[in-house]
Amino acid sequence: MLAIVIPYYKLKFFKQTLQSLAIQTNKNFKVYIGNDNSTQNPLEIINEFKDLINIEYFSFKTNIGKISLTKQWHRCLEKVQEENYFMILGDDDVLEKNVVESFYLSQKETNTFAVTRFATILIDENNNQLSQLFTHPIIEKSTDFLIRKIKGETRSSLSEYVYSKEIYLQKKFYNFPLAWYADDLALLKFSNFDSVYTINNATVYVRISCESISGSKNNENLKIKSSLQFYYLILKNYKNKFTKNQIKIILERGERFFFKKMQIKESLFFIKFHLINFGLYSTLKFLRRIVINYKN
Repeated sequence: MLAIVIPYYKLKFFKQTLQSLAIQTNKNFKVYIGNDNSTQNPLEIINEFKDLINIEYFSFKTNIGKISLTKQWHRCLEKVQEENYFMILGDDDVLEKNVVESFYLSQKETNTFAVTRFATILIDENNNQLSQLFTHPIIEKSTDFLIRKIKGETRSSLSEYVYSKEIYLQKKFYNFPLAWYADDLALLKFSNFDSVYTINNATVYVRISCESISGSKNNENLKIKSSLQFYYLILKNYKNKFTKNQIKIILERGERFFFKKMQIKESLFFIKFHLINFGLYSTLKFLRRIVINYKN
């Protein structure tokens, strides 16, 4: 059985989210809603759907999301009971009506994968489509996906993934600021840097608005900090999971964020990484870029 976990905080689009669950063509799922001590009470809306969806609602006494979104995810996931798979759905995102059905129809293929994902479309606050339909190879190595994403050939969001609860309990989500890149690292680690399965005939509509982390312009410094942490972790701990050419691409992307927020610790790491993996000439070129950026 599938658990759909909603870490709740914002009311504005929440009814649309629950409506998309109420019209699912397969109702074999349970919804867990964890209220992060929001000032916007969702109970009136939840009560509208209590006879249409199997809902379990929890209201937490502290707002932990402002400190760590991943900790909010974790405490919501602690409420999941017998379900073997789960997805974390944003309180403003929307599922196409065949998402759950497509997941179960694909079980013969997907039950050997720790991570399954759906196609996505970005929408705005008025439900207008902001992007093309993003699909993926049916079976793709998570390492190859990261490279495609770095190159701007695709995108991803937490809401599009279905995870194995068993694997999640072993590995958990990493606590990045704003949980930025937490889904990407989870994709890599939960799949053991191997393959993920994609269901392209069902779509998750991911909302981008001024109220969402992705759409907000007031958190750029934290996004940069989190991005740098992500690439630093990949290069430091998981270099052997990628080819040398892939590492070069990851290194170049990591340096973009490094130059926006230069610090001594990361400087020494990147210098040493260049020297060990790409030689003296590459190191000297990197040092030159540090000097140029420092002057600028």
